[in-house]
Amino acid sequence: MRNPLFFAMLLPMFLLSTSKTPPIVVPLETVKSLPSLYFSDCSSIGEWGANYKESILEILKDDIDASFHLDLTMGKIDIEPLVSGPMKNPSKELAAFSSDFVLLPKFEGKNLTVKLYEPRFHQTHLVGKVDLGGNLVEDRQKIHQVFDLVHKKIFQQEGIASTKILFCKKTEDIDGDWISDIYEVQQDGHNLKKITSSQNYLITPIMIPNSKKGEGYDYVFVSYEKGQPKIFKGNSLSHISTPLLSLRGNQLLPALSLRGDKIAFICDASGKTDLFFQQLHPEKGVLGKPIQLFSQNQSIQASPAFSPCGSKLAFVSDKEGSPKIYILEIVDAIRSKKIPPVKLLSTNHKECTCPSWSPDGKKIAFSALSEGYRQIWILDLDKKIEVPLTTGPLDKENPSWAPDSIHLVYNTTGKESQIYTIDIVKQKPVKIPTGDGISHFPSWEQR
Repeated sequence: MRNPLFFAMLLPMFLLSTSKTPPIVVPLETVKSLPSLYFSDCSSIGEWGANYKESILEILKDDIDASFHLDLTMGKIDIEPLVSGPMKNPSKELAAFSSDFVLLPKFEGKNLTVKLYEPRFHQTHLVGKVDLGGNLVEDRQKIHQVFDLVHKKIFQQEGIASTKILFCKKTEDIDGDWISDIYEVQQDGHNLKKITSSQNYLITPIMIPNSKKGEGYDYVFVSYEKGQPKIFKGNSLSHISTPLLSLRGNQLLPALSLRGDKIAFICDASGKTDLFFQQLHPEKGVLGKPIQLFSQNQSIQASPAFSPCGSKLAFVSDKEGSPKIYILEIVDAIRSKKIPPVKLLSTNHKECTCPSWSPDGKKIAFSALSEGYRQIWILDLDKKIEVPLTTGPLDKENPSWAPDSIHLVYNTTGKESQIYTIDIVKQKPVKIPTGDGISHFPSWEQR
């Protein structure tokens, strides 16, 4: 098995210098006022019994807690009988009726019905009905989907409970050679699943937005199957993958726009490590030829990341010595016959890599050296401040935002190479169990 030497070595090449100026630390702002949600008790049990009922409701509660969008109160009273008919005065004294919303779960036979009651208007809405199978592994995802519908009913934006995370796991085969395959896991760390069996070296998987069809979805990744690293397209339900681009040279570090209609990547087709751009069609594939967006002599470009609207790219370049994050306008870069104008983004650090643009467009996460270790930092684009998100002795890299722009996933390196999720509210890392091997290059499903 060949070792991935080309762009897999870009990051170490970027980490040769050290930053001497300590950055200014400013705490992240969090939401001060949240809608209140009363989680009504449920007197019904259903066919699967009391213990299974409690397990299902605990999953739903955890989804609410993890969203950080709702002020949750767990009720001890079944409110549904009180809201199913004309309102009575005594019921107004209950805590539930001072909440913005009341969640009404009900078990009937094999089904779970979830309703949402609004005390202000005395209105009840059916959110969803779940056919439970009695298998917690399978039913967990159904409950995640129900919470996402609850979230959408309240905020007009779907939640992230049912989203998945893709990553690669590097292991040794029986001959002692390194291989790497792609895995998926639910955002809460459950239902780990291997989706490739290549016996080759695969890295940087990204789910293509809006490509879900039933249980399957399309994704892009880099494979060393043909010797040089090339960008491929695969499907989660099929072991068949095909090269995405015909461009010669090494292809690495792909990034997709939120609409899935553009891809940016790094390639050395011209003899230099340049930033490229390619239009995509969800069914027809690539449209036209790839375009070289940024190139400069004696410099390395890496790690592109699209803005939410797809008109800008953040990327890493060492054109001024140490790696820093820059932004360019794609249209300007296409029109430019020379080196296009770029805007320096990271100013407090000399070693910035792996930028990731939040879906709300307000923040960029990146990895930078801080007190001897690489940490995940958040750049507030409006306030132009850089805030540390992680601490501790492990190096952290490859941040990727969840669709809610609150949660991120990243991997550690060095003594431990594992996947963690974290949020910008509590800022408490949560380790995703991935088993033996080196887990890295995580990416959060986008919608």
